[in-house]
Amino acid sequence: MKSTKIVIALLLFASAVTANAASLLNGLALEQQFNKDRYFVAVYSDQLADNTSALLDNNVSRSLQIRVIEDRLSARRLRNQWMESIAINNPSDTLTGQANNMVTFANLFKGRLMSGDHLSIDYAPDTGTTSVSLNDIMLGMIEDRDFFNTLLRAWIGPVPPSTEFRDSLISSGDVDSGLLATYESLQPGAARVAQVAAMLDEQEAAKETSSAAAAPVPAVKPKLAANIPPPTLAAISTAAVQKPTVEAAQPAAEEPEPARTEPAATAVAATPPSQPKPLKPTTTRPATPPVEEEELEEEEEAPLTADMILARQIYHSMLLRHTFKHIRYPKRAQDRGQEGSVRLNVTIDNRGNVTSVTTVQESRYSSLNREALEAVERAGPYPATPVQLKMEEYRFSVPITFRLPD
Repeated sequence: MKSTKIVIALLLFASAVTANAASLLNGLALEQQFNKDRYFVAVYSDQLADNTSALLDNNVSRSLQIRVIEDRLSARRLRNQWMESIAINNPSDTLTGQANNMVTFANLFKGRLMSGDHLSIDYAPDTGTTSVSLNDIMLGMIEDRDFFNTLLRAWIGPVPPSTEFRDSLISSGDVDSGLLATYESLQPGAARVAQVAAMLDEQEAAKETSSAAAAPVPAVKPKLAANIPPPTLAAISTAAVQKPTVEAAQPAAEEPEPARTEPAATAVAATPPSQPKPLKPTTTRPATPPVEEEELEEEEEAPLTADMILARQIYHSMLLRHTFKHIRYPKRAQDRGQEGSVRLNVTIDNRGNVTSVTTVQESRYSSLNREALEAVERAGPYPATPVQLKMEEYRFSVPITFRLPD
């Protein structure tokens, strides 16, 4: 009886939150990996916006909606990709201040998401609360006025999954009708809703049991590792091939505006050629994720802590800065006015040696796709894995945008 009451209460609360959520669809973007549709990301707002600063207004109700297309989607994979993007699109003081909230948020993601699932993140400006629900069932709440923007910058910040992805979310309601029809057709079945409710009930029961047995632990303010420098947005966004607009390059008011880059051709020409590496990583363009990646995602991982999340986020930012130093805009592509975005998954060992590279998303131009792979090869070896992560190998994604000066 108790579990039934909990589920009913959660359903009623979720319905109230949904009713008060932002109602205008500002933009819709499709996430594709390995040439396969994975999920939609939609941004709703009470006020339509065509720029990032307006969409980051904390005085406006907003909502992030993820609707799953794939039959099965690892919640851990989605969470980790999101945290990577958060790391490279937020200033270091924001990452430090939100570390404990990120632990709470990350621990809401369990198991696998299914086709039709609705993951909703709703922001209420009157209370500054961010609510997270799955299929209209409340998973948790984070009471911090700045947390929602920390999540949102991952998609619309200076280094989004791709410029096309970001532009689709800040389209001020101009959404492709075909994509919208597919997005709206994705709905969870009654059996799936019941399954999520049962899973939540089990988790609540497990929490009650563990809370009764565990001794109270004093809160500890997270600290940055001494050997890892904090990420700087300017260092990331001013790479030779990255030329975001001024608005997108300055997501936080306290963050200094990065200098505008010189034309890519000039910057590339001034870069001395790197010496070829004797060993090259395995580079592939699989149509589906490698089987070992899917298997590894289901392995148990150490409990997340604020220190661990900070270490991962800062290390990821360091790896991207290191990669961007080795990117050269192909001259032939410049001459032909070719632009595009490429995303890679890179695996390194704990010493920083590249062991594999896979192309998650390609541009339309082979020269840009090839240069992205070769840039990772030139970048090796990478900085060694921080000892506090205790990982024999580290996987990270690299979004690369080749963009010519306006």
